[in-house]
Amino acid sequence: MRIPKRLETCRLIIRRYTANDLEMLHEFLNNKDVIGLTDMPLNTSKEETEAFLQMLIDSYTTEEPVAAMAICLKETENVIGSCGFAAVDFSNDTQIYYALEPEFRNNGFATEAMEKLIEYMILVLDIDRICIYCHPENIASMNLAKRIGMQQQTIVQEKDRDAHYFLLTREKYLSGNKV
Repeated sequence: MRIPKRLETCRLIIRRYTANDLEMLHEFLNNKDVIGLTDMPLNTSKEETEAFLQMLIDSYTTEEPVAAMAICLKETENVIGSCGFAAVDFSNDTQIYYALEPEFRNNGFATEAMEKLIEYMILVLDIDRICIYCHPENIASMNLAKRIGMQQQTIVQEKDRDAHYFLLTREKYLSGNKV
């Protein structure tokens, strides 16, 4: 799977992580408001964050890269979040994910980033099924899934908790039918 070096939208740059992102990533991974409803571990040490970041960076040049990227404001290039995608172990779906710093929420940045990421996944990588799992308390993510054309399928057990499962197929995306 090819991980893009850089994707751009009107307001954002979505790019691979670099060693310069260590401080931001460490703060990000230790912010309960960011990580609370994700599967990421909270309270990582600086050394753990550095090892995680190096693993991401090293993976970009392998046959099995980790598709994790920084979301940056185009105007300043400051990192405001993270996004990516990964194969789902128990199905043919590819899961997308994102997290934003709290002060950048409710401005359409997540929607903009996810739309660009989906465009790349379908038009460049030829992925047929893209899904997102949302914690039941994460109403904003469920609303985002609907905005980007995903349809709720069911509630599933995801890592020992309930999750709302949303799906977008390549066929639906290419038809332009967003609802």
